[in-house]
Amino acid sequence: MLIVRLLPKKDLPVAKGHPWIFSGAVDKIQGSPEEGSLCRVIDSRGKFLCQGFYNPFSQIAVRVLTRGKETVDRAFFAQRIRQAATMRESIIPGDTTCYRLVNGEGDLLPGLVVDFFSQVLVMQFLTTGMEEIKADIVSIFQELYPSCAIHERSDMRARSGEGLRPLSGPLSGSLPDGTVQVLEAGIPLMVDVLTGDRTGFYLEHRINRSKLRARAAGRDVLDLFSYTGAYAMHALKGGAKSVVSVENSAPALALTKKNLELNKVPPFVWKVVRDDVFRFLQDDRATYDIIVCDPPAFMKEADDFEKALALALERLRPSGQVFTNTYLGPQVTPLDFYRAVQQAAEKASRSVRIIEPLHEGPDFPIQPSHPQGVHLFGHILYGE
Repeated sequence: MLIVRLLPKKDLPVAKGHPWIFSGAVDKIQGSPEEGSLCRVIDSRGKFLCQGFYNPFSQIAVRVLTRGKETVDRAFFAQRIRQAATMRESIIPGDTTCYRLVNGEGDLLPGLVVDFFSQVLVMQFLTTGMEEIKADIVSIFQELYPSCAIHERSDMRARSGEGLRPLSGPLSGSLPDGTVQVLEAGIPLMVDVLTGDRTGFYLEHRINRSKLRARAAGRDVLDLFSYTGAYAMHALKGGAKSVVSVENSAPALALTKKNLELNKVPPFVWKVVRDDVFRFLQDDRATYDIIVCDPPAFMKEADDFEKALALALERLRPSGQVFTNTYLGPQVTPLDFYRAVQQAAEKASRSVRIIEPLHEGPDFPIQPSHPQGVHLFGHILYGE
C-alpha cells in the first residue's frame, strides 16, 4: 500500500475530519502509484492519520475512506453501501421511487454516486480509486438489488481532473428504450437515464418541489428552465389554477409531453412553451403568483443568474413568491447568491424578502466537516 506523508502542520484539516487532502499538503510518497490508489496517510512525524484513495494527477490528492486501520476490501465497501441503503429505507417515503442512494463523501464513499430509479440504478464513478474497484462495486449492488438494471453515467467533465475519460453505458441488465417511469411523492414521471441531464433527473429538488405543491392552490405559476416539468406537475397536483412551463431543449420537452399525458393533465391548464427563457421573459407581459427560477448548472456566472431573476421579478404579482436557487462551487458562494438577489431586486425595482431556504433532500447527506458537499443553495423570495 502507498504511504502518503504530509508536510508539517498540514495534518490539521484531516485530523478535524475533512475528507480531502490537497496536493499542496503532501510531502512525499512511499511506493508506486501504478500499483493502485489505496493509501495510508501519515503526518510529518510518522503518525497514522487515515486511509484513502490517492491520485497524483488531482488537486485533491487523497480522498479519505476511513480513519481506522481496518482492511479496505470488498467487504469494507459492501458494509458502507449497506449502511447507505439502510439510511434511505428509513427516510424515503413509500410514494417515492427515485432518490439518491449513495452521495459520495456524504456516505463515506468518495467518488461514488448512485441514483435509484424504480428498477434502474444509475452510477457515476468520479475518481480513480472508485474506477479501479468498479467491478466490485457493481457486483455488490447486483447482490443487494438483483432485479435492477445498472447503467453508468460517468460522462461528466469532472472526471478529466482525475485523469479519467468520460464513460457511459450498461453495466448490468438492459434498458430497452432508456426511459423509466418513477414516482415522486405519488406523481408518476418519466426519466431518461441514458441521455438526460445528470443521471436523468434533478433528484436534489424533490423537497423543494413539495414546498411548491403546498403553496400552489389557486395560483398562476410560471416554471422557468422547466426541464421535464417536475416542478410544474407538483404545482398542478397542489391545485394550481394554471402553469406555464418554459424550456428550450427538444428532448426535455418530449419527456414533458409524456409526463403531461401520463398524468392526464388538461391542455388548457398547463401551457408548455419552447423558447429561450431570457427571450420569453422579455416578450411575455403576463404576471404570475409564483415563479420558479431554477437555472441550469451551467449558468454559474452571477450576471446570468442575476439577469434571469430580475426579469422574473418583473413578472411577479404583488405578494407573490419566487423559488430560486443556484449551484455552489469554487466560483459561486452563498454570499454571491445573496448579492445577486439584491441586485436583481434593484434592477426590477422590487422589494423582496427571503422567507424560506431551498436545499437538497435528506438523501443527499453531507459530513459536518465537509461544507463543500453542499451543492444546491437557494430560497423562496417574497415580493412586495
